[in-house]
Order: sequence, then C-alpha cells, then structure tokens
Amino acid sequence: MPIFCQKDLFQLDSDVHYLNGAYMSPQLKSVEAAGIHGIHRKNNPQRITQDDFFGSTENIKRQFGKLINSSPERVAIIPSVSYGMANAVRNLPLNNGNEALIVGEEFPSDYYALADWCKSHNKSLRTIPMPASP
Repeated sequence: MPIFCQKDLFQLDSDVHYLNGAYMSPQLKSVEAAGIHGIHRKNNPQRITQDDFFGSTENIKRQFGKLINSSPERVAIIPSVSYGMANAVRNLPLNNGNEALIVGEEFPSDYYALADWCKSHNKSLRTIPMPASP
C-alpha cells in the first residue's frame, strides 16, 4: 500500500523536505498538542492521579504490541536511551568472557553505558570500526 504525503501533519515550512529523522525528527501537530495539554495539566498537579501516569501508558503498550505482534508485557516505555541502555547492560552476564564489542560511530548513550559497565566489571571494551565507504 503506498504512503501518501503526510506533510500537513507537521508544522514544517511548505518549501522544506526534512529527511534527517535519525538526528531529530519534526513533531507531529498532534504531539505538539499533547505536549501543550501536558504542560497545562501541570498547572494543577494535585489533579494528576496515578491513572494519569499508567493508564495511557498501558494503552500505548497494547497498541505498539499489536503493531509488532507482541504482548504489552514485553514492551517497555523508558524516559531516554541512556536509561534504557544502563538497564540493559546491568543484565549482561558476567561470566561470558572478558571483552565487550561495540560498533564504531555508535550512539553515545550506547557507548557510555557499555564503557561504564566494562569499567565496573573489569572487562575491556573493543570498538569495531565501521567499514570504509566505497
């Protein structure tokens, strides 16, 4: 099924074709509206309930689980890559060799989490360089 132009969903200037989503993607207008709604809710924090934290999260996990054919229990929502990577490396086995590998030019959060883990567990971190471009 073809994907048609979605530009009207964003605040981009009409003459801009933004392609660098790996660096920083533009926000959907609906995301902007949700963010503004969240800011307004914090004006009266006494009205924010436990369900406000977990109710929408469970729905998001269910919807994403359907998208990737997984149960919502296997979906984690985390505040940042560095937090997720720190948790992931804490679960690495300690008796599986003395060296960890990472690809060169890796995202800094990935590198720093693994480097800290290696230092804490007396392991060495080896960076595998990216292949040269043709």
